Amino acid sequence: MTVRQRAPVIVAAAVALLAVVLLVRACTGGGESTPPRAEAAKLVPVETLVFASVSTDTDRDAVEEARDLARRFGAYESTRDALLQRLAGDDKPVDAEKDVTPWLGDEAAVALMDTGTATAGSIVAIEVTDEEQAREFLDRNPRQAVRKDYKGHETIRYGQVTTAFVNGFLVIGQDPPVQRAIDRKGGDVRGLDQDPTFRRAMEDLPEERVVTAYASAAGLRRLLAPQGDLLGGVSAMLDQPALQGVALAAAPTGDDEVKLTAHSALDPAIQKRSPSPFEQFEPDLVDEVPADALGYLGTSGVDGALERLVLSSIGGSGSEVTRLLARLRSELDEETGGSLQDDLLKLFEGEVALVIQSQTPAPVLSLMTRTEDEAATRRTLDQLRDPLARLLRPEGEQEPQWDPVDLEGADAWTLKLPNGAAITYAVTDGRLILSTTPEGVRRIVDAEDTLDGNDRFEDVLGDRPERVGTLGFLDFSQLLELGEQTGLNDSRAYLRVRDDLRKITAIGVSSSSGEGESTAEILVSIP
Repeated sequence: MTVRQRAPVIVAAAVALLAVVLLVRACTGGGESTPPRAEAAKLVPVETLVFASVSTDTDRDAVEEARDLARRFGAYESTRDALLQRLAGDDKPVDAEKDVTPWLGDEAAVALMDTGTATAGSIVAIEVTDEEQAREFLDRNPRQAVRKDYKGHETIRYGQVTTAFVNGFLVIGQDPPVQRAIDRKGGDVRGLDQDPTFRRAMEDLPEERVVTAYASAAGLRRLLAPQGDLLGGVSAMLDQPALQGVALAAAPTGDDEVKLTAHSALDPAIQKRSPSPFEQFEPDLVDEVPADALGYLGTSGVDGALERLVLSSIGGSGSEVTRLLARLRSELDEETGGSLQDDLLKLFEGEVALVIQSQTPAPVLSLMTRTEDEAATRRTLDQLRDPLARLLRPEGEQEPQWDPVDLEGADAWTLKLPNGAAITYAVTDGRLILSTTPEGVRRIVDAEDTLDGNDRFEDVLGDRPERVGTLGFLDFSQLLELGEQTGLNDSRAYLRVRDDLRKITAIGVSSSSGEGESTAEILVSIP
């Protein structure tokens, strides 16, 4: 199994493990908010691609709060029981309180590591307080136990899984990763905890965190980003040319919210050559976003990812969009010697807001920015119309035509495409608005209530910084509703977790950057 093929299994196992241990340790307790232990990082080698650890120390208030929050989700206990049943390896029911809690320590972790081949190695490490009781639990496994000695440590193999007790942890995985953990204890290999990038990424994470994760740049790009969907999308957002490693932390806030923090360690030299496209700015355009928006993303300028996102919404794959952009730039350069391309880019040098509005069968995407010279903006866009129409003309068909849009007080035009999509723009009230439909422009222009007065927006971004690198909002309830209207209810997997997903109402994100680092904070509202 390759690194990429193993990824869904490992990620699923990590999520399940981190969920399970919180409920298994459903004890009394609670205490001061101290940082969690991170001893498991000493057991995995420096070439680890992805590492995730959960604090199970019920003397910490944060663990108690996270457990109470997690219990709101119906799938939580069933996930725990299923995983413990697999760990036990037999058909007898597992009583978490009786069979596991007595020997479970203060930390559990999972790691996926680079073996130097196409196959990844993985281990789970669970701290134990009573090795004898932990062995009794493992002895429930009906498979024949193959016992061996490796450098003075007994390893026990059940089928394809090997276990060993190392430095107070029960280590579970394939033979080579388990042996590497033993080598690490003996000082024969460097541990992840000794890696300078890991240490830098872990700096300044919230002390109240319950879950801590880390991915090297290679782990993010080789393992997580290719997965697609939400995991791949988040990984792509965290990636940047200067990235060396990123640490993530999850902590309950005590206000029916979970705060996720991503702290990236960057190469300062590469960062200077390839600075982040997201410069710090004051997000004033929030005041112009309709209150019923499904989502919003505010940035300073338009980078390649945002460019591709908008163009891909009018049809075509990522590679097709890249070719379209290249052809458009080539045409603009030929016709105007590059001056029109420069004029177009200047329109988006300041604050830019991406607005997502709910509509079936697909949401409407709109870009909005300020313009101080409406007449000059109109001239630039007028010159762009013909090259863009030629570019988007399907082979063998007539060139699509631009039509005026009836929008009071605005200079607005739309280009209807054969696939049913459209490109619409309007210059009005000191703003340039681009949208995938005329209705998208109209809803922004006619909006009476704006996002900054939306209760869900305020729940997750009411305490946002005055200056940010990016600012984002997602009305998660509205997203689920749209998904269900477009066929999501046909998915059995979705139906199994629908009630739990409906407990999430909104997600907010803000980010900032400095020399050698960048930080993003994500707040998830679960009222």
